[in-house]
Amino acid sequence: MAGLTGISALAANSTRHWCGVWEQGTGAFVAWLASGAQTTSTAAVQSGLSVVELIGPNTVGAAAANSEHSIAGKIPLWRTDTAAAPGIETLVGNYAYLIIDEGVKISAYAPEALLRVAGLRPVLTSTVPTSAAGKLAAALAAYAGKLPSVISYEQLSLLPTPNAALTPSVLQDNFNHVTLTNRTLSGSDYFSGSLNLNTTSTIFWRSVLETYNTAPGVVPITSNNLTAKGNALGNGLAATNLGKMVNGPFSSPANFSAYLASVFPLTGSPTYIQIMAVLGPLLTTRSDTFRIRAYGEAVNSMAAVPVEARAVCEAIVQRTPLAAPNGLGRKFVLINFRWLGPNDL
Repeated sequence: MAGLTGISALAANSTRHWCGVWEQGTGAFVAWLASGAQTTSTAAVQSGLSVVELIGPNTVGAAAANSEHSIAGKIPLWRTDTAAAPGIETLVGNYAYLIIDEGVKISAYAPEALLRVAGLRPVLTSTVPTSAAGKLAAALAAYAGKLPSVISYEQLSLLPTPNAALTPSVLQDNFNHVTLTNRTLSGSDYFSGSLNLNTTSTIFWRSVLETYNTAPGVVPITSNNLTAKGNALGNGLAATNLGKMVNGPFSSPANFSAYLASVFPLTGSPTYIQIMAVLGPLLTTRSDTFRIRAYGEAVNSMAAVPVEARAVCEAIVQRTPLAAPNGLGRKFVLINFRWLGPNDL
């Protein structure tokens, strides 16, 4: 996520959750997976482009820290063969897209048969039961038997909490740090329950530490430290130079150990060694599940209202073990697709 580059949790930071690509070996920045993005590591839309909000209030609620909205740049489409202006380049539409990394989110459902570590699945932080995360965590625990039938994150709204139905705001407030299921690819095998550690979400990190506490026989992290140290991990991750470059990602879980040691030193309990012994197999630095939102609009520059039509869609895609048709990397397959209306954005 773009938060790795130093973008803090703040309502106005509408590129904080952009997905980026870095070189595995050198750590050099490659690109942002958002239309109209600058070609530098600064997560921003190119100067002069209009923007569209693809993750908005009906997806994440009112803009707030950890519930930031997300924008993308509109790319103009030009034609020179229009009936109204033959031979003259005319704007006929715009498009935009945004790719969201689902691997840096906590999985609401991790199929038992695919768990990286048998019996150890990620849990959503519940240290504050009345918070949106706490309410969703309670529903996931109480109705775990229904989760195999859920086909999308949005369908989690059908789960009641033990006392009342989930409200729309619960899923909205959790959107940026919870997904239905992210699957990671290792060789030709899929695994569930993995955790891409390249995120500055403090809710994610508090959840990771609570996941550690669920493992049998561990030296537990105290309730106060679940919050304090989870926040420390998220808030300090971008700026640290322990195991990575400042404002860049970790290239491996092994490199992450140096940073974890700064929060859980050998003089404390548990130590970073004890935590890595439990969580190490779950940690990854690359994701294989992504959410894509795409936008298109038809424009008639001669009309009083230039935009004549709009369409927005969303796809969840999964990397597979198969080679891509063009020979570049692995093939992706479509997991879920839906058209989005204004009430979905």
